[in-house]
Amino acid sequence: MVTCDFAPRCKEGTILLQPNNSMSWRINLLLFGAMTVLSMSIAIGFFIAGAGVILPFSLLELLALFIGTYYCLWQRQRKELITFDEHEVIVQKGFYRPKATHRYHRLWCQLIIRRPTHPWKTTAVILRSHGKELELGSFLNQQDKVILIERLELLLSTG
Repeated sequence: MVTCDFAPRCKEGTILLQPNNSMSWRINLLLFGAMTVLSMSIAIGFFIAGAGVILPFSLLELLALFIGTYYCLWQRQRKELITFDEHEVIVQKGFYRPKATHRYHRLWCQLIIRRPTHPWKTTAVILRSHGKELELGSFLNQQDKVILIERLELLLSTG
């Protein structure tokens, strides 16, 4: 998702990039709870019927499901904040707070668009200055990258 915060006819502001969140944390927990109830009821039924080896594997399955769900929910907290000032472009990347900050002089910033080499991949949006390259929005889908490219071309064209 691309969220732009710019005043009309102003070249200063922010662009916030974050992954599309299809389901909330609460809905994911409810889904995990339903899977737990279903899996454990089947495992306990087999345990009562005398197949006790099913229960530990069912618990391992639920543990793997929880780890995978938690990892996916953690990854969707990824954010990139691109701030445009009069003379500077600041890119902050992180999950819940900025972990890395990259500063570029606005006049020296170049926007590089690398088209995908495979139909399943998306376009790479790269900001380059003084020989350093930084990919922006690697987690965005193609429609969001088109919006991002339009905004960045508009903002970096006249400095």
